[in-house]
Amino acid sequence: MNNKTGFRRKLIASAVASCALTGGYAQAQEQAMLEEVVVRGVRAAQETAVNIKRDADAVVDAISAEDIGKLPDATISDSLQRIPGIQIRRSAGEGSSVNIRGLPQVITQLNGEQYLGANSVVSTQPNFGDIPSQLFKGADVYKSAIARLGNTGITGTIDLKTYRPFDFDEGLTLAGGVEAQYGTETEKTDPFINGLINWQNEDVGFMLAASYANVNLSNSYNGINTGSPGDAGWTSRFADTAVGQEDLGRRYVGSQGFSAWNQVTERERLGVNSSFQADLGEGFIFTADWFYTDQDEYNRKVGMSATNKWQGDNWFVPTQERATGTTIDGGEFYSWQSAELSPKRLKSFTQNDVFESSSNNLNLQLDYDNGGAFTGSFRAVMGEAERKKRHGYNEGDLTNGTTTGINPYTWSINDDPTSEGYVALDDRRPPGFFPASYCEAGDLVLGDQGGCFKTINPLGYSENPQITYDTTTEHPTWSGFDRPLAGGLGSGATIADYMANLDSYNVGAFSSENNENSEGSLQAFSLKGNYRFDEGFITSVDVGIRSSQRTAEFERYNLFSPFYENGCEAQWKATDVQLHAGPCQEGEMVTGTLNGYEIEDSFVGYTVLPYVGLNEYNNAIWVTDFGPVNGIPGMWAVDPADYDDPEAFHNRVFGSTSKHVIPGSTFDVDMDELSYFAQANFEAGGFQGNLGVRVVETELVVKQNIAGPQKDYGNTNVDTGDLVTRRDYTDVLPTLNLGYWFNDSLVLRFAYGENMVPLDLNQYGDGLTLNTTIDTEAGSPTQGQFIVSGGSLAGNPGLDPWRSTNYDLSVEWYTGAASVLSAAIFKVEIDSFTESTTVQMPQPDADGVIRREVPITTLVQGEGGTLEGAELAAKIAFGDFMDGFIGNFGIDTNYTYSPSEGSGDDIFGEKNLFPDNSEHQFNLTTWYQGDKFQARIAYNYRSERLAALGGGAWGALNLYQEAAAYVDVSASYDITEAITLYASGSNVTGEYENYYLGFEDQYAFQNYYEPRYTMGVRARF
Repeated sequence: MNNKTGFRRKLIASAVASCALTGGYAQAQEQAMLEEVVVRGVRAAQETAVNIKRDADAVVDAISAEDIGKLPDATISDSLQRIPGIQIRRSAGEGSSVNIRGLPQVITQLNGEQYLGANSVVSTQPNFGDIPSQLFKGADVYKSAIARLGNTGITGTIDLKTYRPFDFDEGLTLAGGVEAQYGTETEKTDPFINGLINWQNEDVGFMLAASYANVNLSNSYNGINTGSPGDAGWTSRFADTAVGQEDLGRRYVGSQGFSAWNQVTERERLGVNSSFQADLGEGFIFTADWFYTDQDEYNRKVGMSATNKWQGDNWFVPTQERATGTTIDGGEFYSWQSAELSPKRLKSFTQNDVFESSSNNLNLQLDYDNGGAFTGSFRAVMGEAERKKRHGYNEGDLTNGTTTGINPYTWSINDDPTSEGYVALDDRRPPGFFPASYCEAGDLVLGDQGGCFKTINPLGYSENPQITYDTTTEHPTWSGFDRPLAGGLGSGATIADYMANLDSYNVGAFSSENNENSEGSLQAFSLKGNYRFDEGFITSVDVGIRSSQRTAEFERYNLFSPFYENGCEAQWKATDVQLHAGPCQEGEMVTGTLNGYEIEDSFVGYTVLPYVGLNEYNNAIWVTDFGPVNGIPGMWAVDPADYDDPEAFHNRVFGSTSKHVIPGSTFDVDMDELSYFAQANFEAGGFQGNLGVRVVETELVVKQNIAGPQKDYGNTNVDTGDLVTRRDYTDVLPTLNLGYWFNDSLVLRFAYGENMVPLDLNQYGDGLTLNTTIDTEAGSPTQGQFIVSGGSLAGNPGLDPWRSTNYDLSVEWYTGAASVLSAAIFKVEIDSFTESTTVQMPQPDADGVIRREVPITTLVQGEGGTLEGAELAAKIAFGDFMDGFIGNFGIDTNYTYSPSEGSGDDIFGEKNLFPDNSEHQFNLTTWYQGDKFQARIAYNYRSERLAALGGGAWGALNLYQEAAAYVDVSASYDITEAITLYASGSNVTGEYENYYLGFEDQYAFQNYYEPRYTMGVRARF
């Protein structure tokens, strides 16, 4: 007899015997079968997970729901992180993306076949942020490949399992829950409801489950500016000391700016799972599943930014620093901990990134099992998913324009900048140039059509503020806001006075950039069969064939708006953009005296955005919450809810908008796979296992848009055509899973497998995207204009997929019905992967002229790498060993050690880790389950991880996240057998994420998530 099957039968037999003594065999058999399917409580969930691991024919771990509609944590990702080797990322404090053993190349299945989620339209990494956990009865995690499993990941495959009608008792089953969730920072109480209805009569069954929630999640940020369009993204460079100081050979991490903001993420999430099953007789069972998700997400962000407006990094003086002994860019690198800032712009900013996502997955399945030697299954899976991103941004500028030092246009006595008579004006003055219809009494009229120079933000400041920024405290401390500042408020006014005066703000910019439309589809058809032999070493054979077609269409675009009368459009609706360059110009000839210079017949372009008060088109709010930072007084800012529909807002304010596609990040990908497998399952004495091979033939068609010159008044390129690439490749992937059962309780497993996973589809399809900066070089032909400064070439259809060879060796000791001790070692040899590098490439400026080579970050084929490590785990239910009060307790704990060796060296000359992998991970869950009351405390620790490799915008330093630990708690009480009250708390210790660049004392930024608490009632009938 199969040892693990024998053990399973003993468990059922003991339940049958126990019940037979008190109520008859039929009742006992029904209860035993019920225990196989319906779990209640944390001990039953652990027992189910232990049995899944034991009965598997590969290296598998699992989680199981404690009750209908109740997985152990807030999200599936949060629950999965309790499994050895699984590491997750958080989004607004909720678990989202998932790694297995340090890599994101993980395949997600739904009931054993591929699943297409809205957050994974162009990626392979699971992201369960839009999927309600209450719709699932559990999840299995396969860490070793099995040929019959179909598509598998590099380091693992996650199979999400939903309820089906025949999972429940005959007749009607009802279950549901209502709860309220509370966040300590948002101080809002959010609703949540879920329910399930099932009916089956052993011949046919129907099930419908749904879940709805509308939550508001607080997540704050402080540190280096991280990509708001108005802040030009990451611009970390190695800079000398501040302007005017002697170059001492010291190099520092410089940034375009520093910010602090608070964001409230609203997620309205709906999930529906419906299933129909029919016993057609003669061994045939038909199943139809429909799984639907819909989520609207609003990321309403408001905060303060101190920025140098793209004009160099020498705007701060470190006041506390440390020599690292490392040489960078010809000088010794110093980490710094505090600095005096002299920003050209101190501003409030508002941003709202809106995501609308939905997915539909339909499964039609016909299974055959008539009790004979042959069983089989046919499945047809159809999935569709879409995800839209809409972006709105606004700056509340406090400067009156004199501090920015931008020279957006040059007036000259003659047209030759190199001639002796050339005079370039230092454009340090508040006014912009506007047509006569904007002019008022007192404006300086110099245009030949009555155009005038008008003051922008007359009550703003006129000199750079001086602010202190200190990162030595737990959360950064800002100070210096009580210092006097010259400007429109007069003598004695402080920085805080300007911040508190609504009339000292003007709108520096409106924009809606990097909007996205992504649509994907999946069609898969599979036919599998198994033939069992009555005797012999080979117990059965599996064979199958599978065809799948996956498509993705991804579009990214910016919104442009028209200005004045000649059809000119601008992406940046800003006070520092003038319509003076390129084929689309709008302005006048200017003659007269300005700032002491005589101007004769020089063309001056109109300024795009005149003075606009912060509350002219928007709702202004007073903001005092910038997250856990210290020292920032209040500021006025625009309500981010004004940009819940940014396109409608821009249409209202500017009359109309037009969509300009960004060709460098717009693409189509079609991927067809035909795979077939054969697998032999064997058993001899204590040996059990399987040997198989899977062959995957892949055809890939990639359509990339070719980016031409940049359009005027933005960083959007012209689309000059399409580039279509077609390629195909074939992978032969053998697998071996071998187990030796020393007895009913102890097994030694070995697994070998070769794996292949396609790249994220954007890594095939993305093209060239360029970044720009303002040219501040005096006398330059493009002085004051945006010029190309770098970019990314993120896609390459010639890249190979991820390929690996995996080895696993584990021992498992099953000490009781809900108890197991296990240890494993693993090694993953990465044969093919991608890595980022930077190359110098000639690129044209906005006028189409190539003047320089700029750094372009691109993907290349990696040289190979290794992940290896060990896992230790223990699931112990004390009731398996003792009676009484102590027998009601249990633990679920594990530790993973996973050092990795990627490609390339860090600044210290050591091999880089694989990005996103933590070397150490530890979980400890302790639980108690009595007759009516149960409680659980879960602790998760993850050591530092490599968040991003240096290079390109990062300079020479890698970005790391420090170690983090999260604590979650839950408790419930059964009022009756049918009704349960429960409460839970997530991140109850208020843990947050700290990031640093290269050196632990070189602060980068923090993400801070709020603790959240839940109370609810759940019922089942």
